[in-house]
Amino acid sequence: MFTGIIEEKARIYAIKKGRVQRIQIVSKLDVQEGDSIAVQGICLTVVQKKKEGFIVEAMTQTAGNTTLNQWKTGDYVNLERALRLTDRIGGHIILGHIDEVGKLIRIRTNEYRFQIKKDNTRYLIPKGSIAIDGVSLTISDFQNNTFSVSLIPYTLKHTTLANLKAGMDVNIEYDYLTKILTP
Repeated sequence: MFTGIIEEKARIYAIKKGRVQRIQIVSKLDVQEGDSIAVQGICLTVVQKKKEGFIVEAMTQTAGNTTLNQWKTGDYVNLERALRLTDRIGGHIILGHIDEVGKLIRIRTNEYRFQIKKDNTRYLIPKGSIAIDGVSLTISDFQNNTFSVSLIPYTLKHTTLANLKAGMDVNIEYDYLTKILTP
């Protein structure tokens, strides 16, 4: 489990495509082989520790249900290590299992509006939680199959969300409690 509080904005050093994709990330986080880590909100396993970072692997199914296939060497990614039971939960409970790929449709000052599948609008709650590329955020408004979040300068500086432009895809994970309680 994760909280959506990003620990590091890191850079992809190399990607090896195939049935199992291997992604090498340059990072200062202290990780061990076998650790779970959220990369752009996707729960992946550290398979190899490197001098300056680590390697994670992703199956074809993960790549097909997330933005992973769009990643390139040199891209920045949001990182968060798995939650320990003794940690504070500063964001909300996130599993790292992406529900859908949404699309950023508009940016107005600090308000970012996203489009999602109509079937998933039932998971949108006013002032409820949502994770975008692994970042825990609060829904400020929703209409039909779009919603917006307001991003403070700190979030923009310390995550990859500042790099977003209208038309780009994002990984979306809806609030776990909402999913449990919503038929």
